Amino acid sequence: MASEITPDTAPEPVYRSPWQKWVEFWFPAADPTTLGFIRLTTGLLVLYTHLAYSVDLQQFFGKHGWYSAAFIERERKEYPSLVQPFWSWDHRPVVPAKVPDFPHRRKAVIDFIRALPEDDAQRKRALEFLHRISASDNPDHPLQALGWFQDMRTFPERRDRYLNVLTSGSPPAQDEPAPPAFLASLPPAERQQVAADVRAFWDVLPINRVDNSARAYVLNHFVEIGIDFRRALVNFLYTLPSDPAERAKKIEYLDYWNNESEKALRTGHSIFSVWFHVTDPTQMALIHAAVLVAILMFTVGLFTRVTSVLVWIAVVGYIHRTQQVLFGMDTMMNILLFYLMIGNSGAALSLDRLIARYRAARASLARTGAIDAPVRSFLTAPPLSKGAGFALRLIQVHFCFIYLASGLSKLKGGAWWDGHAVWDVLVNPEFTLMQYEWYEKMLRALASIKPLYYTAAALSAWSTLFIEIAGPFLLWTRLRWLIIFLASAMHAGIAVLMGLNLFELLMIVMLLAYMPDFVIRDRLRGGVNLAKVKFAFDSGSEPARRAAALALAADTEGQVLLAPEPALGTPVLTDAGGTRYSDARGVTALFRSVRILAPIAPVLWVPGVRGLLAKRLFPAPAGAVPPAPTAPAPVAAR
Repeated sequence: MASEITPDTAPEPVYRSPWQKWVEFWFPAADPTTLGFIRLTTGLLVLYTHLAYSVDLQQFFGKHGWYSAAFIERERKEYPSLVQPFWSWDHRPVVPAKVPDFPHRRKAVIDFIRALPEDDAQRKRALEFLHRISASDNPDHPLQALGWFQDMRTFPERRDRYLNVLTSGSPPAQDEPAPPAFLASLPPAERQQVAADVRAFWDVLPINRVDNSARAYVLNHFVEIGIDFRRALVNFLYTLPSDPAERAKKIEYLDYWNNESEKALRTGHSIFSVWFHVTDPTQMALIHAAVLVAILMFTVGLFTRVTSVLVWIAVVGYIHRTQQVLFGMDTMMNILLFYLMIGNSGAALSLDRLIARYRAARASLARTGAIDAPVRSFLTAPPLSKGAGFALRLIQVHFCFIYLASGLSKLKGGAWWDGHAVWDVLVNPEFTLMQYEWYEKMLRALASIKPLYYTAAALSAWSTLFIEIAGPFLLWTRLRWLIIFLASAMHAGIAVLMGLNLFELLMIVMLLAYMPDFVIRDRLRGGVNLAKVKFAFDSGSEPARRAAALALAADTEGQVLLAPEPALGTPVLTDAGGTRYSDARGVTALFRSVRILAPIAPVLWVPGVRGLLAKRLFPAPAGAVPPAPTAPAPVAAR
């Protein structure tokens, strides 16, 4: 029935299984020009960023930089990584001991830990009071007991009076607290034991008749930390090793990382950076220069399959060495470099493409003496690539996750719901253009009209939420063009108003992955009325065929027309005006005529470049004598 109503020219519907649809989604055959343009723009931004590092290379990554080599060495070998138990809901086994964050308080607690008796039995005896109250399941009991203990202050007679009330059961003196009920309700023998435990704990606490701040810091810490952290700290003190070296190592780790290595799933980071191993300033400068060269090669697309990997490893190495330089820009840069490494980003808009064009043209000329149909198709446009399509799809999907995570996280902030979030940024002098008088006057004028202020503030905030939350879905519909436009405008505005130039440029570069196939390549074309040049050569001569292939490789717009002429000695270039060249002047004419070469014509000013290219493009036949230079024609007198 379908065949009766379907026109003969319409293709028959082809059934595709879910697996085929899945594969076709991730591996579409795409024009690699888009990926090549993303490589070019990303490479320029990466090059700029790392050129900026050159000024403060030692301060960023040197041995005695802002985050010195000693600190990063400890971090990559000792940093604790904690995870919750996979099967059990009981997280207490992995809760680590904690000391105060403030340095002076931490020092008091660490000094208290170091001063504990080395003998295991004596130390446990001194900590029995802490161990008893921390073991209670009632979270109020430790606080009541420690509060009662703190009220004893540093006076032995006051302590003895409090303990006598506990052991005898007599009422406390006026204005003095009674013992905690859970201790007072214990049997007499246990109350006597608690009193002995209190005296043992009292003796190990720091005491200074002039300044008792250290003692207060220690007790306050046991009061302020949560019940699980208190238990973990007491258990840490209880299980200190007897060996002095191991004991010192364990305490020092707690002091430095405020954590326990035994509670961590692993210690250290599995990261690599050449700056972990090279700290000599001269060697660092040389390696940094080599990285800049690799980034430049990657940007222009030379040996892209190799340089893309080297650049990604190098850039990640800079980030690993100093996390203080890590920002959103570095994250986006790393994402793009990773996907550009996966796809063949050098298949278009690259020196690799020019080399491939040269080799294809040379092989075709060697086979047939002319450019055959397959090679002509290859020269006209780079072949579709599933590798490029896969890399572009990865960028697209990752971009959607970035936007969705950013938009949903904004919903947790009240300023985004009431519409003031963007306005709060616009008036923040740390980010915006508030130092300019015109900008301040503009904001004041906007805020002076209440309805206009509320409308602008709410629309700016809610439009941001719309772009970031709806965008990941609408980008896969016919409204893709609208989201690309709105997102690009949003990032451009953020770059100007907040100064986040590189980050926003990288986000716009990621948006290029959504451009329809062939759009970028078509926009880069020069048009239909470009000047034509003719390159005559002897197809039977290997040097002449190489010269013709070289001229054709640099022509991406079909401007060079090959004209095989048997027995022709030196190749001849004829420009659009009919002038024939077979020497260095032909190099200049070629650069002026061919669109891709015109912007780089200044390289011919470099001594030796014009002569070298002239030897390649206009090789003299074997045994021929190079023509003598002709004198310039005299200039007629006016």
